Amino acid sequence: MAEKRGEVWVPKTVIEDEEHMAEEAKGVAVGARCEVNPGGKRGLVQFVGKVGGLPKGWWVGVRFDEPVGKNDGSAKGVSYFDCPKGYGSFQRPANVVVGDYPEEDDPFAESEDEI
Repeated sequence: MAEKRGEVWVPKTVIEDEEHMAEEAKGVAVGARCEVNPGGKRGLVQFVGKVGGLPKGWWVGVRFDEPVGKNDGSAKGVSYFDCPKGYGSFQRPANVVVGDYPEEDDPFAESEDEI
């Protein structure tokens, strides 16, 4: 398998370690607010663990504040958490930063400019 990075196709690294990113996962708790990088998308951690059907290792299930995800909290027909379709995503723990990330308000809500 390969993935495209810019204009170049690079072979994908196959993860063989069942405990891949276990240490990073220890710092992520269900119920914590988070930001997923790259991209800075915010959400709520809904799941931390291994996901059948995905590459080996640990995953973090995130329910995004906006419909920027790829699923509804399920993978390969198995539900790991509940959220509306398009709001869920499984991310590697290294991509998830937990902290004080409140839901962002509508950036145009306080705009005094009118069109």
